[in-house]
This record gives sequence, C-alpha cells and structure tokens, in this order.
Amino acid sequence: MSNKAKDLGIVAIGITGMFLVYWIYSIFLADYLPLSDDLKTVIGKVIFLVFGLGVFLIATKKMENIAIPKNKVSAKTLIICFLLQFTALMFTMILLFMNIALTTAFGGKDSSTDISALSPLTLILLLVINPILEEFIFRHLLAKKMLKHGERFYIFVSAYCFAIAHGVSLGVIQIGYTFILGMIYSFLMVKTGNIVLVMILHSLSNLFGGVIFQTLSNVSVGVAAVYLLLVMVLGVIGLILFLINRRNIILDGSQGLVEKHTFKDLATNKGVILYSAITFIMILLK
Repeated sequence: MSNKAKDLGIVAIGITGMFLVYWIYSIFLADYLPLSDDLKTVIGKVIFLVFGLGVFLIATKKMENIAIPKNKVSAKTLIICFLLQFTALMFTMILLFMNIALTTAFGGKDSSTDISALSPLTLILLLVINPILEEFIFRHLLAKKMLKHGERFYIFVSAYCFAIAHGVSLGVIQIGYTFILGMIYSFLMVKTGNIVLVMILHSLSNLFGGVIFQTLSNVSVGVAAVYLLLVMVLGVIGLILFLINRRNIILDGSQGLVEKHTFKDLATNKGVILYSAITFIMILLK
C-alpha cells in the first residue's frame, strides 16, 4: 500500500469516527431528550467538537503534518469563486424543482417546500459556527494531512468527504451542491493558504444560499421568486467565467482541476468505502 493510500484510509476512518459519534446522538438519542430543540442542537455541536473531533485527532495523530503556504490570488479569481457558489446553487434549485414536480406528479408531498422562520441560534450556526468548524476540519486539517500528496488529490478528497457528510443533514440532492462548494473552498485553500478567507466565503454561501432565500420566502413568494431569478443569472455568469478561464487553472504545475486516477484512488480505498457506506446508511435512517 502506498503512503497516499494509507494516509487517505486513516483520514477517512478518522472522519467516519468523528461523524459517527455525532450521528448516533442526533439520529438515535436527541429525540428522546426532554429538552428544547435549541438545547439539543447546542449539545450536538459540543459532542461533535469535543468527542467527534477528538476521535479524528486521535486517529490521525501519527500522520505527518505539513505547513500550508500562504499566497495572494487575483480579485478576478475571488470573484469567479464567489459566483460559482451561485452556479452550484442554480443547479441544485433545478434538481429540487424537478424533485418537487416528480413527487407531486406521483401524489406525494415534498417537504422541501416547507419554509419556517430562522431562529437566532440557526442564524449563528449557519453564518458563524458551521463555516468555522467545517472549514477548519475539511480544509485546514485535511490540507495539513493530505496536501503533500498533491493539490488535485487534496481538493477532490476534501470536497468528497465534505459533500457526502452533508447528505445526512441536508439530503441526497444537496450532495452535488456541497461537492461543488467543497471544490471551490479547497481550491482557494490551496491557492491562498488563508483559512479565514475560506470561512468567510462559506459563510457568504450560507447567507445567499439559505438565509436570504428563506427570509424572503417568509415575506413574499413573489420577492423570493425574483431572488431566485437573480441567483440563476449570477449562476450563469459564474459558469461562463469559469469556462472562459478554466485553462488558467494550474495545480501541481499543470492545467486541470481533477486527475482521472483520483476517482480510482477513492473508489478502491477501504477507509473511504467504510466512510461512504456508513454515511449512506445514516442518510437512509435519517
């Protein structure tokens, strides 16, 4: 087994243990606690941060950590990365609308149409806690463990692990959305080494992709529809700019964003297989 495969397996097992601790609480235990929903959420975050992250750090403590170099990127690169978040959101909205149409056609009711007000705790989680915690784990810690095996490899591994974990909390349709976001954030982490910048971009994604739309939906369906149209326009602009500038993407000293053999590296790695299997079991149970 190569060092790359071994390190990938260790990291995947560490992530599996980290989330399994949290999922056991949130899926199997939280509903039985005689506490408010907000308090249950706070307890869940504490469990994830203390016990879950502790499992990951113990599992990966013997792995070599590398320093992450810091560099500057152009304003154009930052703008394209920002707009590509709308591109990801645009494709996700199309899938959600298709899901709603199919569900309605077969006589079902789609729960994604249910809109409720955002609590102060939810806002803090979406805009502050989750961006900080998730980027620290999936971008910063994974970069220290995996970036030595190549920029493209790290970007894909980070995005994949980030995406399927969100399938449990957000649903299968959101996996594609969070995968694209993961690619964007990992790319910026490689290019800048600035985890704070990545956290800010993540927070902005939650703001524009969730908070604003949900708030407008509670105010007026018409206003929310106009906002969705704006998202579509920005998403198309982001996609066009990406296609025009894709040849300028230089990783590992050459053009391109993903290496073909990376798919095989993940698909055949026992740690990744375990992580994927447990995650999808949790999606079904949720």
